Amino acid sequence: MKFLIVEDDSDLNDILYDYLKDTFKEALINQVYDGETALELFHENTYDLILLDVMLPGISGFDVCKEVRESNNTPIIMLSALSDDENQIRGYDLGIDEFVKKPYSPKLVIKKVEAVLQRYDTTDNSGLKVYGLLKYDLAKCKVYRDFKELDLNNKEWKLFNLFIHNKGIVLSRDTILNKVWGYEYFGDERTLDTHIKRLRKKLGDTSSYIKTVYRIGYKFEK
Repeated sequence: MKFLIVEDDSDLNDILYDYLKDTFKEALINQVYDGETALELFHENTYDLILLDVMLPGISGFDVCKEVRESNNTPIIMLSALSDDENQIRGYDLGIDEFVKKPYSPKLVIKKVEAVLQRYDTTDNSGLKVYGLLKYDLAKCKVYRDFKELDLNNKEWKLFNLFIHNKGIVLSRDTILNKVWGYEYFGDERTLDTHIKRLRKKLGDTSSYIKTVYRIGYKFEK
């Protein structure tokens, strides 16, 4: 698991970190204190959930949420003292998953985190995440189909990881190239098609989960 805490109050940020770490002991947790740094990290990493304050120096939490939602459905829990109906509705209109009013109980925030994560994935008895006919463990970089582990190379794994975090979202070719190959990639776009073809072959009867969106890119959906 990987979390991003965006909270300019350092004490609250540390409290959230401690509660997350106590609950998700193997999790990687990034702490940032402003919207600009949050977006920089978001574009460089793949997160399982973002805890996002609204009133931040520079870029507001609303603007951070808006940019995240332009390309990604990473779960977002918004935390704010601006708890009137208008601001809550604004947050939900931007695509947040939960709105928690300040001041809050850290225990309540953790319960919200657990509830939101459960909406996005189910877990089998072995602890593996389940999506359709696929099972996977992101921490161990493993994907299974029909109880057999798929032999994915580095780029294929990065593609799967990107897709599984953006289920149902159309990803442009440029977005995929930037996320998997990096912002400095200026090679042939057919490289992407070749890797998609190889990944589909390894996915077997679940290859249909990778859907081609004509003239745009790809979408991962069962």
